[in-house]
This record gives sequence, structure tokens and C-alpha cells, in this order.
Amino acid sequence: MNPDIGIIEAMIIEGGYPQLSGEELKQIIAGKTILGDYAYSFKFVAFINRNGTMEGKNNVGSHHFGEWSINKKTKTFSVLWDSGWDNTTTRAYLVDGKIKFFDSDTGQWRTTFTEISDDCQHPLRAPV
Repeated sequence: MNPDIGIIEAMIIEGGYPQLSGEELKQIIAGKTILGDYAYSFKFVAFINRNGTMEGKNNVGSHHFGEWSINKKTKTFSVLWDSGWDNTTTRAYLVDGKIKFFDSDTGQWRTTFTEISDDCQHPLRAPV
């Protein structure tokens, strides 16, 4: 179950959590290993390469490659996966040390980046 159900984007903003700018988000995630939560109780680990590519694996063994980009004008983060995982365009908010992504197309909360590691190890070696 998604803990963000019922929380709308305006509530996050009113709570004092401003949207991250494109540059802020890039500084936080580019070249990093990410651990996170996704809908339906999925956990994942991903590596966000500085060159705009990414690789991820979830707790049920699904393994995918994709591309990411940040639109600095609209302050949105877009991901395009090779297959199987959802492609999204989202706005990012730093909430209590986690990055939460609000889908600008569907109006729903999506992925939450729960841990960001400077270790930059290949994500498939990290426990999920």
C-alpha cells in the first residue's frame, strides 16, 4: 500500500517542502546508487549514471535499463525504461530526508528515493 494515498501535492508544499529545482535534483542523484520504494510494495535499487542512462533491479528480480532527463524549465524528472517498468514525468520534493516524486501526468505519487549512496557501486551488487 502506498503511504502517500490521500496526500495531495498542495499538502506537501503547504507543509514546507518545496519542489526541488532541476539543478538541485541533478546534484543529489546523478552518479549515485538509489534505494527506493515503489507502488505495490516493490523495493528497488538503481544506478543513475551521469550520462543520462540508468539501471535498476527490484525485489522480485525484474532488471531494466533506461534513460533519465531533467527539464530545468518545468522542474520535472523523466524516466524512460526499456520495458516492463513505468515511464514517468514527475516533480520531486525533499520530504524528511527522502525524495518523493509526484507524477505530473496522472496526479499520483510515484517512486520514493529512500537512500542515496555516494558509493556508486553497481546496483545489482547491493541488497534489495
